[in-house]
Amino acid sequence: MVESLLVLGCYLAFFSNVGGVAALVRPLIFGCLFFAAFLAVATKKMQRIGATPAELLLYMIGALSAVVTLIRADEYCIYYTMYYLAILIFVSVISRTLTLERLMDLAAVLVLLCIVTCLLFAGKSLILALKISIGRNGLERFSPFSNHPLLIGYIFGSGSLLLARRVYLARSTVERYLMAAGVLAAWLMVLAASSRSSIVALMVAAAFATFVEFRLLRAMTGKRLIIVVGLIAVGSIAYFGLASDYLIRILEIDSSYRGFGTGATGRTDLWMKGWDTLLSQPLLVAFGGGLRSSEYSVIGFLTENSYLSILLDSGALAGSALILYLIYLPFRAVRLERSSMPDSKNTLAFYPSFFVFLLIQCFFLRYFIGIGNPTSLLTLFFIVSLSMYPAFQTCLKRVPRDPPTATKLSGNFVRVKS
Repeated sequence: MVESLLVLGCYLAFFSNVGGVAALVRPLIFGCLFFAAFLAVATKKMQRIGATPAELLLYMIGALSAVVTLIRADEYCIYYTMYYLAILIFVSVISRTLTLERLMDLAAVLVLLCIVTCLLFAGKSLILALKISIGRNGLERFSPFSNHPLLIGYIFGSGSLLLARRVYLARSTVERYLMAAGVLAAWLMVLAASSRSSIVALMVAAAFATFVEFRLLRAMTGKRLIIVVGLIAVGSIAYFGLASDYLIRILEIDSSYRGFGTGATGRTDLWMKGWDTLLSQPLLVAFGGGLRSSEYSVIGFLTENSYLSILLDSGALAGSALILYLIYLPFRAVRLERSSMPDSKNTLAFYPSFFVFLLIQCFFLRYFIGIGNPTSLLTLFFIVSLSMYPAFQTCLKRVPRDPPTATKLSGNFVRVKS
């Protein structure tokens, strides 16, 4: 039941931007995660693990935001901060109930649900976008349920890595083919959304997985080298001979609005404006303006960069600490991977690459730390769960004390062996 409520809560976040429904989604997410955490505690499934440095950092950011927003009397930021702290409590409880591997499995199920939902209810829009259609506002980009195309790229680009993990770990042929189909569908949705930053992030994540996680160069033999070179050759021929014109058009590489020379579609100007805003007030540099104080409704423009948003929200000290920890996460995960895979397959496969994807993509959007979409919400779970991974594994290895056994003696007396 805990797992079902968790998946449902994260799935509902996929509809956070739907007009007429968005106002109901946040309370429903809160309710699902609350009951999941309540059940975890009530059924005594939660492991007794002390607070981790990552958790303390996340709680500190919430507490700092609460103080700053109360002083500034910003109602929206106060509301969001209280909501964030409540969700973080639920995340802490659930992360002590489900293992990191199980959370990743559930995340793959969630991504499949989102894919199926899009195919059922936005299939026509997907086909239209893949056909490269031009509408009143230019290229028709895939944006189901009022989600921004970049957010679609973010959700399905990162989701494809979670599905790729299941392809790698699958024990049955049916599951392997199902997950592989999910990976392909996720990539098509990234392409249909014309999310170029997602494609770049996927390429970097794939390189990281190949050369750092799986250490392909170490295991490279003559036969494998020939296979890799062959795959690269086939890919190059496919691109330059068949798909180059299509990709240039659907990704608008030569566009006067989104092509080269446009300053990342105007983002460089927004980034400079964000820096100017951050440095304009000493108190903003020191403490930030509170969570979601970097929104358009507050500062009058979009930062389009998660790192700038973090600094504007939490200040230089707490914000820099969080950014450095996020950069450290993939390398921490790689160390855990290599220490937990002596003979069997690596169950944390693609976890480091997942965060590499986020680190690259979030340079172009502002969703890294948040609770308004499935990926950002799952990221909170993954951050907290990874921070307690060794302690959780220790709890699972504890052998419960054998219960007393009774031995019948002469007469009606029983002696208890301990």
